[in-house]
Amino acid sequence: MLIDTSRFPLVYLREHAAQKARTNEDASAEGQLESLLDQGRQFVLLTDHLPGDHPEESHEERKQRALFFKRNRERMRQLCRGMVVITGDRAVPAALRLAVQGMGKALGMRVAFVQGEDEAQVCSWELFGQA
Repeated sequence: MLIDTSRFPLVYLREHAAQKARTNEDASAEGQLESLLDQGRQFVLLTDHLPGDHPEESHEERKQRALFFKRNRERMRQLCRGMVVITGDRAVPAALRLAVQGMGKALGMRVAFVQGEDEAQVCSWELFGQA
């Protein structure tokens, strides 16, 4: 997964194959997020990926991502205004929504679920504008 900052402060989490924006393709997603946090500017995350969308991901990779968010919890709380999950036509089970919202709460950010890209952009700007 790569971080697409071409529409900053809207920051997209994208698959490698779909990546067309400027990124550091050699960096891990965590490394890219670390660089984004180092800039000290507020942003909103947008993604169409849900937990479980990547069965090829190892336990160690998931563990490293969890540790990254634990180490960077305070910076995420200060800089990430929220996350918008684009569901498309998929039905997202209530348990999964609650898990994602719980993760957002632990990181101090709001999480919204929307169906399409246009709705995601509107929602992102609303999250960005909230104090």
